[in-house]
Amino acid sequence: MYYACALWGNITRTGIGVATGSSLEKFQDNGKMFRSTEIGVKNSIDPIYWEEKGKKYLAWGSFHGIYISELSKDGLTLKKPEKKLKIAGTAFEGAMIHKRGKYYYLFCSVGSCCEGVKSTYRTVVGRSKKLFGPYLNKEGKRMLDNHYTTIIKANERWKGPGHNSEIITDANGGDWLLYHAYDADAPDKGRVMLLDRIIWSNDGWPSVNDGTPSTTPQNV
Repeated sequence: MYYACALWGNITRTGIGVATGSSLEKFQDNGKMFRSTEIGVKNSIDPIYWEEKGKKYLAWGSFHGIYISELSKDGLTLKKPEKKLKIAGTAFEGAMIHKRGKYYYLFCSVGSCCEGVKSTYRTVVGRSKKLFGPYLNKEGKRMLDNHYTTIIKANERWKGPGHNSEIITDANGGDWLLYHAYDADAPDKGRVMLLDRIIWSNDGWPSVNDGTPSTTPQNV
């Protein structure tokens, strides 16, 4: 389990840690993997794990670039920290990688996450045929240059929808995206978890509802 440790508002007192366990109920903290000042990436939070072809990778970052680096075989350290690769620019945080067909999709969030109903957070995406990019938006512009395609923005009910964390596939093969937002009807509850179906276009681009969070029950 990879986690972020951070002092709110301080982009250098941040870092990534790791814990291990033989079950989902009990973990042992292995402590720090790296700090922002050690890895040379400010605001090193929001880790995402990826594995393929026998290799393990970690992507991370928040508004100072999204980076990816290969992990050691046991997954407890970066194999070669000096070889981290930047795959998206300074507009993004909360990265999530998803593979579908021939494309890797880099889901991220842009805007302000944590200002209640005034939050400007929204969920965006780009895609690439290679894990290491370049990730492009619908117009073919690079996420490295802070371009993106928005798939979820606020509506009257839900504000600041973003920080997607997982795509779940149901028994019928439908994909669902987990993310969070503020409920304009109950903002004091803070950010709450939402779940919406992803619709994939014929040319392989994801969308959600009408581009905003759903406000009615959804059928599986």
